[in-house]
Amino acid sequence: MNTREKILKKAEELLLEKGYGNVSLTSLAAAVNISQPALYRHFKNKTELWEVLAFNWLDAVLTDLFPYKIDSKKSQQQIIHDWLWTLANAKYNAYKAEPVMFKLYTEYLSANPSLVAKHMNNLVSSLATASGMTDNQETLCMIGLFSRFHHPVFANFWNEDMQNDFERAWKFIEPYFNEKGNL
Repeated sequence: MNTREKILKKAEELLLEKGYGNVSLTSLAAAVNISQPALYRHFKNKTELWEVLAFNWLDAVLTDLFPYKIDSKKSQQQIIHDWLWTLANAKYNAYKAEPVMFKLYTEYLSANPSLVAKHMNNLVSSLATASGMTDNQETLCMIGLFSRFHHPVFANFWNEDMQNDFERAWKFIEPYFNEKGNL
Protein backbone atom coordinates (compact mmCIF):
# COMPACT_ATOMS: atom_id res chain seq x y z
CA MET A 1 0.00 0.00 0.00
CA ASN A 2 1.49 3.32 -1.05
CA THR A 3 1.42 6.48 1.09
CA ARG A 4 -1.61 7.97 -0.67
CA GLU A 5 -3.59 4.77 -0.03
CA LYS A 6 -2.45 4.75 3.62
CA ILE A 7 -3.62 8.36 4.02
CA LEU A 8 -7.05 7.53 2.56
CA LYS A 9 -7.42 4.41 4.70
CA LYS A 10 -6.47 6.26 7.88
CA ALA A 11 -8.66 9.24 6.96
CA GLU A 12 -11.67 6.94 6.68
CA GLU A 13 -10.82 5.24 9.99
CA LEU A 14 -10.49 8.60 11.77
CA LEU A 15 -13.64 9.91 10.15
CA LEU A 16 -15.62 6.91 11.39
CA GLU A 17 -13.99 7.05 14.83
CA LYS A 18 -14.17 10.80 15.51
CA GLY A 19 -17.14 11.78 13.40
CA TYR A 20 -17.55 13.98 10.42
CA GLY A 21 -15.84 17.37 10.75
CA ASN A 22 -13.63 16.33 13.69
CA VAL A 23 -10.57 15.17 11.77
CA SER A 24 -7.76 17.63 11.22
CA LEU A 25 -4.99 17.23 8.69
CA THR A 26 -2.51 17.50 11.57
CA SER A 27 -4.04 14.52 13.38
CA LEU A 28 -4.29 12.59 10.12
CA ALA A 29 -0.63 13.18 9.27
CA ALA A 30 0.38 12.08 12.77
CA ALA A 31 -1.76 8.95 12.52
CA VAL A 32 -0.11 8.01 9.20
CA ASN A 33 3.29 8.89 10.71
CA ILE A 34 4.15 11.55 8.14
CA SER A 35 4.59 15.31 8.38
CA GLN A 36 1.73 17.61 7.46
CA PRO A 37 3.74 19.04 4.51
CA ALA A 38 4.18 15.45 3.28
CA LEU A 39 0.41 15.09 3.34
CA TYR A 40 0.16 18.06 0.96
CA ARG A 41 2.31 16.20 -1.57
CA HIS A 42 -0.57 13.75 -1.97
CA PHE A 43 -3.59 16.08 -1.53
CA LYS A 44 -3.60 19.82 -2.15
CA ASN A 45 -6.02 20.43 0.74
CA LYS A 46 -8.57 18.83 3.04
CA THR A 47 -11.35 19.32 0.51
CA GLU A 48 -9.51 17.32 -2.12
CA LEU A 49 -8.77 14.56 0.39
CA TRP A 50 -12.44 14.28 1.39
CA GLU A 51 -13.55 14.41 -2.25
CA VAL A 52 -11.23 11.55 -3.20
CA LEU A 53 -12.28 9.57 -0.14
CA ALA A 54 -15.95 10.15 -0.89
CA PHE A 55 -15.62 9.21 -4.56
CA ASN A 56 -13.63 6.06 -3.71
CA TRP A 57 -16.32 5.11 -1.19
CA LEU A 58 -19.04 5.73 -3.77
CA ASP A 59 -17.22 3.56 -6.30
CA ALA A 60 -17.05 0.77 -3.71
CA VAL A 61 -20.77 1.15 -2.93
CA LEU A 62 -21.64 0.90 -6.62
CA THR A 63 -19.35 -1.99 -7.57
CA ASP A 64 -22.35 -3.94 -8.89
CA LEU A 65 -22.87 -1.25 -11.54
CA PHE A 66 -19.28 -0.88 -12.72
CA PRO A 67 -19.48 -3.07 -14.74
CA TYR A 68 -23.05 -4.25 -14.48
CA LYS A 69 -23.43 -7.99 -15.02
CA ILE A 70 -25.87 -8.48 -17.87
CA ASP A 71 -28.18 -11.47 -18.05
CA SER A 72 -28.59 -12.07 -21.78
CA LYS A 73 -31.96 -13.75 -21.17
CA LYS A 74 -33.46 -10.48 -19.94
CA SER A 75 -35.20 -7.90 -22.08
CA GLN A 76 -33.95 -4.34 -22.30
CA GLN A 77 -36.82 -3.33 -20.04
CA GLN A 78 -35.82 -5.89 -17.39
CA ILE A 79 -32.16 -4.88 -17.59
CA ILE A 80 -32.99 -1.18 -17.12
CA HIS A 81 -35.36 -1.99 -14.25
CA ASP A 82 -32.79 -4.17 -12.50
CA TRP A 83 -29.97 -1.69 -13.11
CA LEU A 84 -32.01 1.18 -11.63
CA TRP A 85 -33.00 -0.95 -8.64
CA THR A 86 -29.36 -1.97 -8.10
CA LEU A 87 -28.42 1.73 -7.99
CA ALA A 88 -31.25 2.61 -5.61
CA ASN A 89 -30.70 -0.36 -3.33
CA ALA A 90 -26.93 0.21 -3.13
CA LYS A 91 -27.38 3.82 -2.07
CA TYR A 92 -30.14 2.94 0.40
CA ASN A 93 -27.99 0.24 2.01
CA ALA A 94 -25.00 2.58 2.17
CA TYR A 95 -27.15 5.31 3.75
CA LYS A 96 -28.33 2.89 6.44
CA ALA A 97 -25.03 1.07 7.05
CA GLU A 98 -22.52 3.92 6.75
CA PRO A 99 -24.18 7.24 7.63
CA VAL A 100 -20.89 9.07 8.25
CA MET A 101 -19.47 8.12 4.85
CA PHE A 102 -22.82 8.80 3.21
CA LYS A 103 -22.78 12.31 4.70
CA LEU A 104 -19.25 12.85 3.41
CA TYR A 105 -20.31 11.68 -0.05
CA THR A 106 -23.39 13.89 0.04
CA GLU A 107 -21.59 17.04 1.12
CA TYR A 108 -18.39 16.78 -0.87
CA LEU A 109 -19.56 15.26 -4.12
CA SER A 110 -22.92 16.96 -4.38
CA ALA A 111 -21.31 20.37 -3.83
CA ASN A 112 -18.77 19.90 -6.62
CA PRO A 113 -20.31 20.15 -10.13
CA SER A 114 -17.37 18.48 -11.85
CA LEU A 115 -17.57 15.47 -9.53
CA VAL A 116 -21.35 15.27 -9.96
CA ALA A 117 -20.83 15.35 -13.72
CA LYS A 118 -18.21 12.59 -13.48
CA HIS A 119 -20.56 10.47 -11.36
CA MET A 120 -23.48 11.03 -13.75
CA ASN A 121 -21.30 10.24 -16.78
CA ASN A 122 -20.23 7.00 -15.10
CA LEU A 123 -23.87 6.09 -14.40
CA VAL A 124 -24.99 6.94 -17.95
CA SER A 125 -22.15 4.91 -19.43
CA SER A 126 -22.92 1.91 -17.22
CA LEU A 127 -26.65 1.93 -17.96
CA ALA A 128 -26.08 2.47 -21.69
CA THR A 129 -23.62 -0.40 -21.86
CA ALA A 130 -25.89 -2.71 -19.87
CA SER A 131 -29.10 -1.88 -21.71
CA GLY A 132 -27.91 -1.07 -25.20
CA MET A 133 -29.42 2.42 -25.02
CA THR A 134 -27.62 4.60 -27.56
CA ASP A 135 -29.07 8.04 -26.83
CA ASN A 136 -27.18 9.50 -23.85
CA GLN A 137 -29.91 12.09 -23.18
CA GLU A 138 -32.51 9.33 -23.06
CA THR A 139 -30.30 7.30 -20.72
CA LEU A 140 -29.76 10.34 -18.48
CA CYS A 141 -33.52 10.98 -18.43
CA MET A 142 -34.16 7.38 -17.39
CA ILE A 143 -31.74 7.77 -14.47
CA GLY A 144 -33.28 11.14 -13.61
CA LEU A 145 -36.79 9.72 -13.51
CA PHE A 146 -35.70 7.51 -10.62
CA SER A 147 -33.61 10.09 -8.77
CA ARG A 148 -36.01 9.92 -5.82
CA PHE A 149 -34.57 6.46 -5.17
CA HIS A 150 -30.86 7.21 -5.49
CA HIS A 151 -30.13 10.92 -5.11
CA PRO A 152 -28.91 11.73 -1.58
CA VAL A 153 -31.22 14.76 -1.27
CA PHE A 154 -34.08 12.25 -0.92
CA ALA A 155 -32.33 9.97 1.61
CA ASN A 156 -34.55 11.07 4.50
CA PHE A 157 -37.52 9.63 2.59
CA TRP A 158 -35.94 6.21 2.06
CA ASN A 159 -37.42 3.45 4.20
CA GLU A 160 -38.35 -0.23 4.23
CA ASP A 161 -41.12 0.42 1.67
CA MET A 162 -38.66 1.78 -0.87
CA GLN A 163 -38.77 -1.24 -3.18
CA ASN A 164 -42.58 -1.14 -3.26
CA ASP A 165 -42.42 2.59 -4.06
CA PHE A 166 -39.82 1.88 -6.76
CA GLU A 167 -42.09 -0.74 -8.36
CA ARG A 168 -45.04 1.67 -8.31
CA ALA A 169 -42.90 4.30 -10.05
CA TRP A 170 -41.70 1.72 -12.55
CA LYS A 171 -45.29 1.00 -13.60
CA PHE A 172 -45.55 4.59 -14.84
CA ILE A 173 -42.79 4.10 -17.40
CA GLU A 174 -43.65 0.57 -18.57
CA PRO A 175 -45.80 1.95 -21.43
CA TYR A 176 -42.67 3.68 -22.76
CA PHE A 177 -41.14 0.29 -23.52
CA ASN A 178 -44.29 -0.93 -25.23
CA GLU A 179 -44.32 2.14 -27.48
CA LYS A 180 -40.62 1.79 -28.33
CA GLY A 181 -40.95 -1.93 -28.99
CA ASN A 182 -38.06 -2.65 -26.62
CA LEU A 183 -39.61 -5.72 -25.04
